[in-house]
Parts: sequence; structure tokens; C-alpha cells
Amino acid sequence: MHRKLNIREKIKAYKLRAHVWVAVITFVIFILSLIAYQIPALRDHDVISNILLALFTSLLVTIFTLLADIIVNYNNHKNEEFLEDLHLFGIQNLHRDKKKVLKSLLSYCDSMIWISGYRLILTCELKKDIYDSILRGADLKAIICPPWSDAFKMVYGSNEKVVDNYLKVFYAINKARKETGKNGEQIEVVFVDKPIFSDTYRVDQCLITGPYMHNRDPEFRRLMAKDFFSYNIVRESDLYKIVKTEYETLYSEAKWRLNWDKFEIIYNEIEAGDKRESEKIDDLISSCEEIKVMDTAV
Repeated sequence: MHRKLNIREKIKAYKLRAHVWVAVITFVIFILSLIAYQIPALRDHDVISNILLALFTSLLVTIFTLLADIIVNYNNHKNEEFLEDLHLFGIQNLHRDKKKVLKSLLSYCDSMIWISGYRLILTCELKKDIYDSILRGADLKAIICPPWSDAFKMVYGSNEKVVDNYLKVFYAINKARKETGKNGEQIEVVFVDKPIFSDTYRVDQCLITGPYMHNRDPEFRRLMAKDFFSYNIVRESDLYKIVKTEYETLYSEAKWRLNWDKFEIIYNEIEAGDKRESEKIDDLISSCEEIKVMDTAV
């Protein structure tokens, strides 16, 4: 563990010693001129007293200017060190508005999209952006912890109504898949029966992720992942590799895969009828294929 630097070591490390010495010397001269001004023989002399008065007044201004400059440089250096450490760790930027960041990235995405999540609230808000990206040529992988899984119930219970989000997102994805002629390997949705700890999206080579928090908002609902900070990860950093590997591991351990032909059938049935949430879940389950051994990693 690195020990913390004391103030003298920080001044040296931040290359501020020259600034400090100039401030100290200026302060000593100021004190000497102030003492000289108090000597009656000098103070009673009009010319000398005026010179001393002007001298220690200007020195006082100089001292305050030097101190302000030292403080600004000191704080700036501390901020640069902090940002440099973040960058070296792998965090490029911190964001509070994940939707805004993803919309911006998706606006020119044409290669790859990764999605993960439980309730797909944010993903549903981005469905048009995802649709447009697939039309531009992007492939898509989605890892979802579904409401029929034990892992979902462990996190959110059994009363969350999320299937409509699933239907809207999957419909938009499937529509883009058919319009582009992409196959099930290029546009793939899989389901896992284990908790997802990071809300991870990939847009081309950018990874945006953040933690799922078990807090509650003022209305006693679970906080969504987008309510907390997200971070944009530096490509090919150690953190990038860790998050990428976590996603690939989850993908390789998926239990179900959405069959697009079956989904289209159940989607039309649900749209034509008036089904309860539990019936929609049963329909979604029927549109999935169980995965015995995952074919390949992402």
C-alpha cells in the first residue's frame, strides 16, 4: 500500500518549491520593511517613509498573488493526478445520465451492440436507437435475467410487470433483424438464471457499465442501474478486459435462447388477445429454447 505524502513532499512532488521559496522571501522582505517603517527616524523622513509604505503595500499584494497561484497549482495538480489514476485504472469518464451517453453512442453505431439487464426499462427507452443501429449493420447480443428465473425473483420478487418491456424491445430487434436479413447468431438474445451485478452495454468498441444497487427510491421501488453512476471504460485497459470477460462468461452460461420465429408467433397472439402477465411469461418461455451447452463465447 502506498503511504500518503506529507505537505512538504507534495510541494516537492508537484514542483512548487520555487513558488513557495519566492513567497517566503517576499514575506520576509515585507516584515523587514514593516519593521523599518516603525523606526521613528525613517518614518519621519517624508521620502523614505513613502518608499517604505509603497514597498510593503506592493509586497503584500505580491504575497497574496503568490499564495493564490500556489493554491491553484496545487489543487490543479491534485485533480490531474486523480484523473490520471482513473484513466490508468480504466475509467475514461463517469456519467450520471446513462441514457444520454448510450443514445449518443448508438447514433453512429454500426458494428456491435451488447445489452444486459433484468427489467429492460432503459433498453426499452432506447429501442428505436437500437433498431436504427442494426439497420446500419450492427450485430446484437443480449443477456437477460428473465422474470421466470429464480435469480430475478431473488432480486426483484415475483410481482414486477416487465414482459411488456421485453415484447417492445424484442419486437424492435426482430423487425430490424428481418429487414437486414441477419441470422440468429448475428442477432441473439439469451437468458441466464443467475444474478447480473453489472448493467453493461457495449456500443461498437465502447463499454458502458455500472453497478446494480439494492437501494430504494422515495416511492419504495428498487433503484434502477441508470439512477447510479456509469463509467465509460478505456479500451484495452485491464478494467475493459475484466468487464468484457464477465459478459462473455455470463453468455457462455446462459440457459435459454430466444427463437425469433417462435417469438413472432407468440407476439402476434399476445397483441391480438388480452393476456395476464403470467400468461405472457408462459408464452415467452415457450418461445425459448433450452441451451444444454453454449456453442461459443461472444
